[in-house]
Amino acid sequence: MDMSVVHGSVVVGVDGSEPAAAALDWAVRQAAVEGRELIVVHACGVPGAMQDFEDIVANERGLMSVGRSIAREAVREARLTDATIGVDSIVTMGHAETVLGEASESADLVVLGARGRGTVASALLGSVSATLARESHCPVIIIRAFDESPEEDGRPVVVGVDGTPVSSAAVEFAFRMASLRGAPLTLLHATWDLREQAAPVADLRSYAEKVNLSEDEERLVAETVAGLCEKYPDVAVTESYRRGEPVRRLVEASREASLVVVGSRGRRLLATTLLGSVSRGVAERAYCPVAVVRP
Repeated sequence: MDMSVVHGSVVVGVDGSEPAAAALDWAVRQAAVEGRELIVVHACGVPGAMQDFEDIVANERGLMSVGRSIAREAVREARLTDATIGVDSIVTMGHAETVLGEASESADLVVLGARGRGTVASALLGSVSATLARESHCPVIIIRAFDESPEEDGRPVVVGVDGTPVSSAAVEFAFRMASLRGAPLTLLHATWDLREQAAPVADLRSYAEKVNLSEDEERLVAETVAGLCEKYPDVAVTESYRRGEPVRRLVEASREASLVVVGSRGRRLLATTLLGSVSRGVAERAYCPVAVVRP
């Protein structure tokens, strides 16, 4: 497939759906604020098994025709939204996760739409968002159709922090997003609280150690943001320490946020206290756009 993606561009997946339209709107505004090229990408899928070659060719032609129509409309909408940005499109045969994953090798961001809280199913997405969150070469932004441009109303960017390299990459990205939007930044560290679990606590001393980590937590956060406050002096930073299950705490914070940023270790690495599988839970349930960042 021909994937001539401009290096450092903003890539947005489109499929003609309402969630994809919301993703396109977010991607246009992001490209404009950073002065980046916008690349509209439509993956046509792969025809199912058919008995003769002529049917396969005819089916591919039909899919490509529909895909070009979807991409043309997305390009038109993007230019109407902001005529100052450069916009191009790519329409190709292939599975969406493969096509967008390849595009992520050159892109600065990949933006996807999702149908709503609790589900990431659409013609474009489904497992696509989860796959890209694990495997994308650049940050992935997941947008829902009901998100109402919250990044423009002064609400903070929220980022999950746990002191690991995964967390550090997410925090640096969050500083950048906050700076671009003139938004405050909240660093949220959530510690799992065993009292929220149904299973009884067998070792009370171990439990006490787990829920009294304030000094260690503060040190982890301080080490994670070292140098970033100087790099982004325009960003007002607040530290937030919460007890409880990390997904729940980040989702709660998303109600008042313009963007929630979480880290993802990828398919081959284990989850940490805060991050790892948390990224998918937050992406599925948050009330605002979610950025998933791999180190």
